[in-house]
Amino acid sequence: MALLLTGLWLGLLVASWVAATVNFRTVDAVLGPGGSHDAQVRFEPVEAKDRRMLLRHLASEINRWMFRWWSRSQVALGAALLVLLWPTAGTPRALAAVALAIALLQAVGFAAPITDLGRSIDFLPRPLPPDLGRRFGLLHGAFVLLDLAKAAGLVSVAALLVRRG
Repeated sequence: MALLLTGLWLGLLVASWVAATVNFRTVDAVLGPGGSHDAQVRFEPVEAKDRRMLLRHLASEINRWMFRWWSRSQVALGAALLVLLWPTAGTPRALAAVALAIALLQAVGFAAPITDLGRSIDFLPRPLPPDLGRRFGLLHGAFVLLDLAKAAGLVSVAALLVRRG
């Protein structure tokens, strides 16, 4: 059961990365030459830069919703995994505890600041003012690095559980 839960958590984590990326790429696809003719006609009255900004804002809002709920879900998954691994001492339990701690840190320490700053810059012209761009980049970069560390820990938990049979 612990292996199944680890695989679910890891799979959903990777899926969240894909979904977040696809949301922004879809904006460019909709506005590009291969986009819907009907959408192009309806967007015609709106300036090109405003079209892109508005659709990127929509993609950002979708991602913010997804990550807010995903952050909470990861805490639940991490807690459940830790409960399942509690009777087994050793590295898998320690790695699951670290993954849960990372998920808690992201949910409590990063979700609100990234969401608030993201909303405040959605409609600012690009390039962003250096201080805001740097601040958002640092927050987002730290979040991504924590996600990668969490994923590495989950892969290790899975490998150790498989090895233990």
